[in-house]
Amino acid sequence: MSPLNHPWEQIYQNEGRGDENPFPRFYEVVESFKGFGCSSILDLGSGSGRHWIHFAREGFKVVGMDFSPTALRWTQEWAEREAYRPLLVLADMRMPLPFKPSSFDGVFSTQVIHHARLAKIRRTIQEIFRVLGSGGAAFITVSGKLDDDILHKEIEPGTFVPLSGSEKGVPHHIFSEGELQEAFGNLLIKEISSRAGGKVLAVLARKP
Repeated sequence: MSPLNHPWEQIYQNEGRGDENPFPRFYEVVESFKGFGCSSILDLGSGSGRHWIHFAREGFKVVGMDFSPTALRWTQEWAEREAYRPLLVLADMRMPLPFKPSSFDGVFSTQVIHHARLAKIRRTIQEIFRVLGSGGAAFITVSGKLDDDILHKEIEPGTFVPLSGSEKGVPHHIFSEGELQEAFGNLLIKEISSRAGGKVLAVLARKP
């Protein structure tokens, strides 16, 4: 699929930049990454740059990757306003990541990788493992519950497609804590947590 026809490109074009503030636990993650000795970060599904910018402000070398040209353009403009030279990559997370093995000390991704069928999500997790260096850390959040206000169609066990709303037609795999732990079994899991009444699950893990 062309990036211009991808649902997330349409979402950014229709709904704008969205929130420019990092998600609530961002600075806890930053401290964890610093404690693990991370310096180079892949912001996987970086959107319009709200985490890219804050990582850059904290002194990390950060690469943003997204499949929306509009979102990456906004990140570019925001970074240049703050005198950063952004490293941005247009690519689809459902395909092999366009980076060499052990390219990063950390991988960060919030509410992105669950937007696919489970087989493709598992491949993305394998790619996260591949691009992390030994001792590197990953912080990933996924969906833990469906939005009760929106009707969904189940397209495979645990994977649903909204029938309305801004993410209409976009797959959402709903993880349990046990499934999330199993999916990241190649990494040393430091923490699995939830917020928003279990709607968001997070895993912090390191590569052996």
